[in-house]
Amino acid sequence: MKAGFVPALGTPLDENGNICAESFRKQIDDQIKAGAVGILCMGSMGIQAYIRQEVCPQVAKVAVDAAKGRVPVFVGAMDISIARAKERIAAMEDLDIAGFVFTAPYYSACRRDQMMNYFKAVAASTRRSILLYDLPSVAQSKITYDMVLELLRDVPNFAGIKSADLQMFRKLTLNPDVPKDFIMVYSGLDTFDIAYKWGVDKCLDGMCSCTPVNTGKMFRAMERGDYTTAAECLNNIIALRDAFLSWDLWPAYSTTMNLLGYEGTHCPDYCSPIRPEHVPKIEKMLREIGEL
Repeated sequence: MKAGFVPALGTPLDENGNICAESFRKQIDDQIKAGAVGILCMGSMGIQAYIRQEVCPQVAKVAVDAAKGRVPVFVGAMDISIARAKERIAAMEDLDIAGFVFTAPYYSACRRDQMMNYFKAVAASTRRSILLYDLPSVAQSKITYDMVLELLRDVPNFAGIKSADLQMFRKLTLNPDVPKDFIMVYSGLDTFDIAYKWGVDKCLDGMCSCTPVNTGKMFRAMERGDYTTAAECLNNIIALRDAFLSWDLWPAYSTTMNLLGYEGTHCPDYCSPIRPEHVPKIEKMLREIGEL
C-alpha cells in the first residue's frame, strides 16, 4: 500500500437495516477523490457488529463495485467465535477484496492462547489476506508485538495490522525479520502527525470518513513536510471528534454524515436521535473547518 489515509467508512442503513447503496457509493467516491489509499468497509465506525448477517456481504459488494479497483478494499469480518467468523468469510470470500480484518473476539476478554487460536483458525479458512484490528477498548484484549511475530512466522496470509500502539509499530519497523510489505496502519488519531514523522505513514480512523477535506489536506501537507498545516487540519478533526463525544458519539456522527450528503442511519439501531439543538452546532463546525 502507498503512504496515506485509509478511512474507516460509515455504513448507511435504511429503517429496515438494509444498505443505502447510493449513499455508500457516494461516500467511497468522495474518499478516493480526497486521496484515500485504501478503504475499510465495516470496521468499528462502520458498525459491522450491528449489521444483519445477510446484509454484510451486500455492503462489501457495494464497496468493491464502488472502488472499481482504484484502491484496495479491506472488509471487517470480526465476530465472537471462530465458527461465526468463518460464516462471515464464506459469505464474502469470492469478492475482489484486499483482505479480511479481524479484532479479537469481543464479547469477553480472551487469554493469549485463545486469541491466537482464533486468529490462526480464521486465517486458515480463507485464501485472502488477513489483517488484525487491535482494538482493546472494545475487544478487551490487547494484540501484542510477540503475537504479531508469531503470526508472521506461522500464518502465510497474515498481511498487516491496524493499531494505535506506536511503540509496537516502531519495533516492527526496526525489526529486519518483518517483511517490507507488511502493512502497518496507525489508528492513534491524536498523534497521526507524530507517527508520520516516525515513518508510520499509513493511518486509519473513522473520523476520516466525515472529514475528507481536512484528512486529504493533512496528508498532502505531511508529504511535503508542512507539519504546521498538517497540525491545523488534525486539530480540526480532533475538535469535531471531541464534540461528538460530548454530545453522543453515534448519533452525532450519523447526523454529520447526513449533513455531508450521505443519507441513511450510520449508527446502531438502538441509538436515540441527537438532541435537535446540537444539529446547527454540528453544521456550524463543519462549515468552520471547511467540510461544508
